[in-house]
Amino acid sequence: MLSVVPTHRYPSLKAMALLSMLSAFPPHASAQPMQSLKGAAPVAEGRDFIVVNRVRFLDRMGFDRPIEAFSVLLPKGWKHEGGVQWGSVQGCRGELVRPAMKASSADGSVRMEMFPAQSFSSTDDPMMLQALQAGAQSGGCKVNRPFSSEQFVEGFARRDLGARVTNVRPDEGRRPMMQRLDDQSNATARQYGQNSQQRTTLSFGDLTFPDGTEGLLHAVVVNVTQRQPNYVGGGSTTFSSTMATAVLIRFPAGRRQEGTGLLAMIMASHRMNPTWQEAQSRFLTQLGNMEHAASMERIRLMGEQSRAYAEAQNVASEQRMRSWERRQESQDRQHKSFVQAIREVETWRDSNGSVELTAGYERAWSRGDGSYLLTNKPGFDPAAAFKDAQWRPMQREQ
Repeated sequence: MLSVVPTHRYPSLKAMALLSMLSAFPPHASAQPMQSLKGAAPVAEGRDFIVVNRVRFLDRMGFDRPIEAFSVLLPKGWKHEGGVQWGSVQGCRGELVRPAMKASSADGSVRMEMFPAQSFSSTDDPMMLQALQAGAQSGGCKVNRPFSSEQFVEGFARRDLGARVTNVRPDEGRRPMMQRLDDQSNATARQYGQNSQQRTTLSFGDLTFPDGTEGLLHAVVVNVTQRQPNYVGGGSTTFSSTMATAVLIRFPAGRRQEGTGLLAMIMASHRMNPTWQEAQSRFLTQLGNMEHAASMERIRLMGEQSRAYAEAQNVASEQRMRSWERRQESQDRQHKSFVQAIREVETWRDSNGSVELTAGYERAWSRGDGSYLLTNKPGFDPAAAFKDAQWRPMQREQ
């Protein structure tokens, strides 16, 4: 599909529908004059109008054959490269599928680049933070505290692009659309019992490069906060920050209006191939399901292993405890005998319990009122001798 856009007036996002109405103009390879209607002055492509083509970018890695992933409108004659980059399934999940592209005008004076996504994670739990840092060293998501699109624009422009950035401002035009997406995501999370909150920010920034060229950078950052409670009333909070898209257009000084219009046109013309989108979404869902099943199996095996270990520990502990108790009983008896021998007492028992009485007697009686009788006389029975049936014989404790 071809569309024609006047060079002096690039359309806004709301006016992109007008592009299709201008497709009747034929393409031209260079700025050749063409006769206007009714004998008016001739117009020339490149001076009075430009031709834009829909350029399609492929996914050559994700499936058994190359498939169109997305497309944008670019001015005719622009050079371009890009497509979909796939990361490792063992790597950072937020960077598994990364569309990217570069384009430039025929003379190279205007350049545009869509950077691949970047994903970061963090947590307020020190032990989990150490695990995230170890994972990052093994190819996982980089560790960074949550940040907004404004912070990303400022940091990326200065650190990665070597540019000075001014007039960082929110993208008010797209904010309502992203707010609706956030609301849908948060509602879905609540439906599945997930204590998570998503918030998306979008920002522009004006750039100036050391060589005098200028630029405009647009970024979209998605932050997800998830609270994970524990069983003692506390818990931890994990954060993920994803730079979903960052698009730069760079142009000579004095051509900011032209560059701004081109960026608006290219961004508004972005189309995702629904077939590719469905296929990669299905793949990611299946991958997540497999990982979930594997995780549940690992959890189950770990649970069985833990139970077996706990049972073995319980048996061993029980055996050690009984052995200790038997040793303790023996030691207690020995100690008790030793102490009683020193104290010259012995332990006797009746229906009311145990009591220590003077040692050296063969027999003992209790009356139940705190009275005790000790004797070595064979055959002596205080109940018969005193005609008092409340006297009861006691048993010596060993």
